[in-house]
Amino acid sequence: MTKKQARSGKTVIFGVIFLIAAGIWILTRFISSAAGGISGENDYERTAFIESFGWDAGNVPVDIEEIRIPVDFDEAYEEYNALQREQGFDLRKFRAHIAKKYTYELRNSDGSSLAVPLCANLIVIDGKIVGADISSRQAGGLVTVLAKK
Repeated sequence: MTKKQARSGKTVIFGVIFLIAAGIWILTRFISSAAGGISGENDYERTAFIESFGWDAGNVPVDIEEIRIPVDFDEAYEEYNALQREQGFDLRKFRAHIAKKYTYELRNSDGSSLAVPLCANLIVIDGKIVGADISSRQAGGLVTVLAKK
């Protein structure tokens, strides 16, 4: 075997290893983005999810915001993620992802406003709900899990 043939064989082996590694990375990224999420493609699915916890949400969001899940969580984000983990979500899987946050105003079952205005926030990535909370619209107000206690 000549040096040229040996070098060509090594190049092929390195190329195959690179392709396998790239395939594993892509597959891992795809699975982490899609796994475990609850369908939230449209307003119907999102409001049905909120209402499954006993809340009465409007049919359309009052706000839609594009957010970025940070790579490094500060203390506040760690606390928020602890709330997410309490209800089966974990935003650590989605670090550096761009998400949409849908905010729905909550109402009483008769359609009237609540005594303390509350909102349901859903974090959606690639059509999957990956986070949720109930919060007051006041700065520094209540932030809690979606499930009624």
